[in-house]
Amino acid sequence: MAKYTDKQYESPSSSSPTYVFNGPSLIAIRTRTNDQPKYVDTRLSIWTWYDGGVAMKIDWAELDFSPDLMEIAKAFLAYALEKYAPLTAFSASVVLRRLAESVISAGFPWALQDVVAAVNSWSRFRHSTVLFRTFYRWALNRGISGFNKETYLAIKEIKGKRNDPYERIFLAQSGLDLDEEVRLLKRIDRDIQANEWEEVQFNIILHLSFELGPRSIQFHSLDVNDFEYFESAVHNNYYTIWLPMAKKFGQRRPERRPRKITTRLGDKIRQHVSEVQRRFGPGCEPLFVSPAGKRLSVVEIGICLKHELRSAGVSKPNQVSMLLRHHLGQGLADQGTPADMIAEMLGHNSTVAARAYVAATPNIARIKERALGKSPAYQRIMRSLLTGEIAQRDHSKAEREVRGVIDTQYIGDIGACALPTHTACPYNPVYACYTCKKFHPFADGRHEQVKGALQQEAQRFIDAAEQAGDLSHNRPLAQHQTTILAVSAVIERCRLQSGGDIDDGV
Repeated sequence: MAKYTDKQYESPSSSSPTYVFNGPSLIAIRTRTNDQPKYVDTRLSIWTWYDGGVAMKIDWAELDFSPDLMEIAKAFLAYALEKYAPLTAFSASVVLRRLAESVISAGFPWALQDVVAAVNSWSRFRHSTVLFRTFYRWALNRGISGFNKETYLAIKEIKGKRNDPYERIFLAQSGLDLDEEVRLLKRIDRDIQANEWEEVQFNIILHLSFELGPRSIQFHSLDVNDFEYFESAVHNNYYTIWLPMAKKFGQRRPERRPRKITTRLGDKIRQHVSEVQRRFGPGCEPLFVSPAGKRLSVVEIGICLKHELRSAGVSKPNQVSMLLRHHLGQGLADQGTPADMIAEMLGHNSTVAARAYVAATPNIARIKERALGKSPAYQRIMRSLLTGEIAQRDHSKAEREVRGVIDTQYIGDIGACALPTHTACPYNPVYACYTCKKFHPFADGRHEQVKGALQQEAQRFIDAAEQAGDLSHNRPLAQHQTTILAVSAVIERCRLQSGGDIDDGV
């Protein structure tokens, strides 16, 4: 990391020190490819850097900052460019622009209530709130005048609108329908003339996306040298792509992991590499290039995939390069692939997204539940855990109905309690009910909602345990798993008894 010093000196017109950024003239940034600029020139009024073939910049002359704040902002962005990925540094520049448009831009140093009001106005931009807090903490840790602990603590209390990054996977099927997959495979396997090398390249991108599900930035980062093949003594060809990982924390250059590809795709890429090097010379590094021989940007790759998907008769809004990635993850989950293996295949930092794929489509879970439901051993185990008799909601008294909160969700209409009306249950409602003989589940109760809420809450325990490095001795997680098993059994009982007599004596 480049070394630079930041100075504060006494201003002649003020008793408070003035901040001066004395950073390096060139800041080294994280790069994904050899043909990407590796430095940002801080001597210019416009700082420019690149990622994915797309230029990102900040024009300091456009920002309405006081002189002190301008110097502090430059020092912070220099820090972000050195420490974070280029895209995260760009997000930091967006926060600075948002700050320049706020009422506190020219009034530095700030009063606590003014800072809180400004940050509250960004509450729907959660990422901006988090990065501004990072900016404030960075300045506070360096003892820069105008930043204090009280204001920082007040900023920490502000919670922006939190969007679950895997919410779309949890709430909807993510992938292709069977007929869409058939059309896509026909598009992949179509014959293309050898002289139509751009069409061949687009076809390879579509085929590779179907087999491995790379992100657009991974396509952009692929070099010719990332493609390897081996020909055996019996003339069988084996192909490998060293796929650059897109989201690995703390790495100056992306890690590359080997991925096997089919012979059909490998043959295509082998011919494509020969054509690219014939057209643009043996020194051409990128695997996917424009007609001018330049590396395709993430924008161009996105346009390419959108064209190929539409040509195949697949059109889904807001899902282009990620559609086939989700399809691959969902397909692996539907086949019972473990979450850690899905995470490894897709290059995730954790198994959170992989478990989202598993939870999104309950086909496998339902098959397992039904198989277990027919097992005598399973039935004997569940008899020791299960609730009282299944009941009808219409025949139960309102004051006996069980309601509660799971994972911040209020859930009612699940069943009735057989304890006397004014008896206080010593256990936590809903959580304990599904393993209690006093609880009588409603035949049409919201048991699936309970199960889903428990699974999401259990996921939070898993994430916290992973961060702490202790997944093996987690009693809350074990209790949740037991409860989820009991809820699943109640759901199965309700299904089995839906056509039979149901007790109404609660």
